[in-house]
Amino acid sequence: MSKNYEDLHELDSYQLENEDQDLRGSTLYSTDGTRIGTVRRMLVDPDRDHVAGLVLDDDRFVPVSEIEIRDGDAYIDPVEAVGFNDTRARKHNVSRSHVTVRRRTA
Repeated sequence: MSKNYEDLHELDSYQLENEDQDLRGSTLYSTDGTRIGTVRRMLVDPDRDHVAGLVLDDDRFVPVSEIEIRDGDAYIDPVEAVGFNDTRARKHNVSRSHVTVRRRTA
């Protein structure tokens, strides 16, 4: 994980362009239905103006490029989820893509 990532919650100068992509508090599942964890934080790469990763409730990092959003929850292909497996209804769906942010204007 890059040391340049910053927590979206702490960045007053950024907001999500699409609020339906706010995954904080949502569950991350593999596409086969296995619950992987709960998203606690979204990390922004300020050099590229997009959310680069998610931090789960057990502090695991998941790259946003590997997930897609369906019905308010995040899903990851089981093949991609191998490193993230947990051993223990919104209307908008968003295909796998960048989760972009924009700088707020005063």
